[in-house]
Amino acid sequence: MAIQWRNGRLQAGKLRHRIDLVKVSNVQDSTGGFNKSADVLYANVWSSVEALSGMETLVLESQASLVTHQVIIRYIGAAPSWQANTEYPVGYLCEDSNGNLQQAQSAGLSGPFAPQPWNGVAGSFTADGDPSTGIEWKNLGVAPPYTGVTSALQVWFNGRQFQITSVQNPDERNKMLCLMCVEINDSRQQITAQPRDLN
Repeated sequence: MAIQWRNGRLQAGKLRHRIDLVKVSNVQDSTGGFNKSADVLYANVWSSVEALSGMETLVLESQASLVTHQVIIRYIGAAPSWQANTEYPVGYLCEDSNGNLQQAQSAGLSGPFAPQPWNGVAGSFTADGDPSTGIEWKNLGVAPPYTGVTSALQVWFNGRQFQITSVQNPDERNKMLCLMCVEINDSRQQITAQPRDLN
C-alpha cells in the first residue's frame, strides 16, 4: 500500500530506505558509450520506496518491463546543505548557512567545520578544509526558492536505477517531495556504481 502523501503529512517512520539521487552524465566517451565516472551524487537521503504498478510487453521481439514506483523524501531545497568531512566532486552544488548557492571549483574533502564566514558576495570564492586536500567554493548568489530535485535526476536504490518522471511538492509547504519514477529496464542485471564510486 502506497503512502498517502496528498495530505501533505510526512510519516518519518516510513522513511527506511537509503537512496542516492544521481545526476547522470549524458556525455559520450570515445567509444560511443557513456562515462559513468562523470555521474554526480546529488544527495544521499532516507526515503520510502514503493512499487505502484508493473507491466511486461514485447518490444522489438524482446520482453520489456515497465514498473512505476513512488519515492517519498524529505524536502531538499535548491541544493543539499553543506556537510562536514565529505568528498565533493567538481561542480557539486550545496547551500551554505547564509542561503547562498555554492559550487565546488575543485574536488576535495570538506573541513570538519563549515567555513566561517562563507563569502557572501556572488562570484566570490571561499576556501574549505585543508589547503592541500580541501575545496574552493564559488558563490553563485542567493539559492532559488524551489527544489533542485528534477526529472533530470535518477534514484539509485539497492543496485537498481529509477528515472524520475515527476516531482511533486504536496501543498507547496516544502516538507516533503513525492518522486514518481519508472524503473529502468533490466537495472537488476546492471551493475550500478555506488556512492563511493562517484566521488
